[in-house]
Amino acid sequence: MAVDSLHGEYQENTPLWEKVRDCVKGEHAVKAKGEIYLPRPAGKIGAKYNAAYARYLARARFSNFTGRTAEGLHGSVFSRASGQPEGVSESFKDFLKNIDNAGTSIDKFASELSWDVLQTGWGGILADYSRLPDGGTVDVATANRLGLTAYLKWYKAENVINWRHDTVGGRRALSLVVLRETFEDTSKGEFAPSVKTRYRVLRLADGEYTQQEYALSEDKNARDEFVPGHVIIPQMGGRPFDYIPFFPCPAPEPEKSLLLDLAHENIGHYQQSADLRNALHLSASPTAYVSVATENDIPRKRDANGKATNEPETLPLGGEKTIWFSGNGTMAFAEPSGNGLAAMQKDMDASEARMKLLGAKPFESGPRGVESAETARLHAAAGNSVLGAFAVNMSEVITNAVRLGARWRGVPDAEAEGWEFCLNTSYDGDLAKVEEKRLALEMVDDGVMSRVKFLMDYMGMDETDAKAEVKRIREEEGYSLPEE
Repeated sequence: MAVDSLHGEYQENTPLWEKVRDCVKGEHAVKAKGEIYLPRPAGKIGAKYNAAYARYLARARFSNFTGRTAEGLHGSVFSRASGQPEGVSESFKDFLKNIDNAGTSIDKFASELSWDVLQTGWGGILADYSRLPDGGTVDVATANRLGLTAYLKWYKAENVINWRHDTVGGRRALSLVVLRETFEDTSKGEFAPSVKTRYRVLRLADGEYTQQEYALSEDKNARDEFVPGHVIIPQMGGRPFDYIPFFPCPAPEPEKSLLLDLAHENIGHYQQSADLRNALHLSASPTAYVSVATENDIPRKRDANGKATNEPETLPLGGEKTIWFSGNGTMAFAEPSGNGLAAMQKDMDASEARMKLLGAKPFESGPRGVESAETARLHAAAGNSVLGAFAVNMSEVITNAVRLGARWRGVPDAEAEGWEFCLNTSYDGDLAKVEEKRLALEMVDDGVMSRVKFLMDYMGMDETDAKAEVKRIREEEGYSLPEE
C-alpha cells in the first residue's frame, strides 16, 4: 500500500469531523457546503433552478448551537487555572514556557489541542527532537548552540491518517503511525510559496523506534508518488526508544465527539429553517389580482407605435392612487393560507429543545471504558460528568507527553515523573451549570420536561419529595397546574 493509504476508522470519521467543524465555524462554513447540508427541494433539480436554489439557500438561517456549546464546554474546562506543581527547575520552566519550540506555553498548548479534540475526539501529540536538515547528529554543545532541543507537536485528527497497534513485550502498543504534514516551499519565490504535502512515518520494528519522511517525487513521470527519505533513529541519552513517543488524544483510538449528536441535530434544524423561511416568503407576501368579466376587458400594454400587445397592463397600487373599475370587475389579494407553517414551526421548536438537552449532556454522568486506578481516582474527583472524564483523559495524555519531553531535555527523571498537569473538573456553580439549569427551566415551561423530573434532576429531591412539592404548588392560591 502507498504511504498515503487511510485507516478504515479515519475514512469513517472524516465526514463526521468535517460536519462538527463546519457547525462550530458557523453559517458561512455550513452554507459554503451548499447541497451537502441543504439538499435542493424536490422538483428543483438541474441548472435552470440554480438561481432559485441560491435564493432558497440565502433565506435559510443557521443558528449556531454547536459553536456556542463548544465554547461553553471549553470555557468550563479552562474556567480555572490548570493544576501544576510549583518549584520546578529552571530548565523545566523553560520547557513549559516554550513547549513546541514556537513560543507556546503549556497552558496555551493544552487549550488549543483541547478545543481541537472537543470537535473531533481524536488527534495526537508527538514528542520529538529538532535536528539538522540532513538528519545528522551533533554533540550536546553544538546542539545547544544551534538550538536543537526536544519539543512537543500537536497533530489534529485529519493529519493522523493511519496507525496500527501490535502486542509488544506483552502489552498493546503502537507499531505504526503515519502523519500528514503540510509546508510552504519558497524555492520558486518567497512571495508566492506553494503548499506541499509530505508524510512522516513512525515505526516500531524489532524493538526500535524510527522515523522516515516521504516527499512528493520531483520526477514528472512519477505523478503523485511519494518517495521515502533516509531513516532516522531518534535517541534519548544516547539510546534509541523501544516505543513510539506518540500520544493519541484522548484515547488510543478515535472517540465520538462530544458535539457530534448536537451537530447532526443542528444541521436538521438548519434544513427546517430553510423550508420554513422559504414557505414564509411564498405565503407572507400577498399578490394582487383583478377579476374581470371577459378576457377582452383585460387592459393590454402598447408598443412604441401604440399597438396593443398580449401582455397585461400593470396597475398602479398604493395609497395615493385611485383605480376605477366598471362592469363586473373585482379586485383582491391572493394570500396562501400557510396552514402547514404552524406544524413546521412546532417541529423546529422541538428540534431546539433537543439541542438544549444535547448541549447539557456532557455535564451528565456517562459510562467509561477500562481505566487505570489513578485515572479512576481522578474520574471520581471529576464528579463523573462526561466533560469531567474528557478533562481527566486530556490531562493524563498531556502529563505523559510533557514528562517525556522534559526528560529528553535533560530534566532529571524524578522531577519529570513527579510533574502532573490537571485541567479543571469542577463545574458545580460555574456559568455552565447555571446555563444548564436555565435551559432545563425553559424545557419545563415548554412542556418538554416535567416539573417532577426537574426537581429530581436539578434540585436534588427524591421522587416522593418532588411530587409532594408539585402538589403543594398546585394547592397554593392562584395556581392551577395540570397533573404531571
